[in-house]
Amino acid sequence: MFKDRPVPNFIAKFMYNRHTPIRLEKEIKILNSGIVKKGDTLLDIGCGPGHLSLLMAIATGEKGFVTALDIHPLAIKSVKDLMAINNIDNIKTVLTSSLDSGLQDISTDIVFIFNSYDMIRDKKKLHYEINRILKKDGMLVISNTKRLLTSDKKYKKIFDNYENMAFEHKDKTVYYYKKINWE
Repeated sequence: MFKDRPVPNFIAKFMYNRHTPIRLEKEIKILNSGIVKKGDTLLDIGCGPGHLSLLMAIATGEKGFVTALDIHPLAIKSVKDLMAINNIDNIKTVLTSSLDSGLQDISTDIVFIFNSYDMIRDKKKLHYEINRILKKDGMLVISNTKRLLTSDKKYKKIFDNYENMAFEHKDKTVYYYKKINWE
């Protein structure tokens, strides 16, 4: 099993300082597209400093819930700070090195992976966790502005081995998959 390791703190701080609304414009556009509904349960894998997790929490409303998952303690601290500053209480933070979300089986409406898919080493564990927690007809949204390791061809084939995941569509560097209800 591969274990992901957090980057050194000085690199994390540099990366987090670059999380501005202008840099996150595409991701914000996705969240504001109507894909997130009030009351949804969401997972933000590789949440970073939490700006997008915060927007997800606002979009889901009081009855919705967001789990912000990351391997870096500074990311989790940043999410908690943002929650306190903005008086948001529908986010749970999860610090993990093994992609265990702690979520119940078939409990999540949408899984978001924004700009971190390429950094996750254990893709098999990642896919297992996504498959385990997604509800029937749940959605996975992968968006990588800079595709360092994964080409368009590879993205299209990511879930070909999973009978219950269907590639829905691609919008430049955004990929949508839907969990198929086989019943």
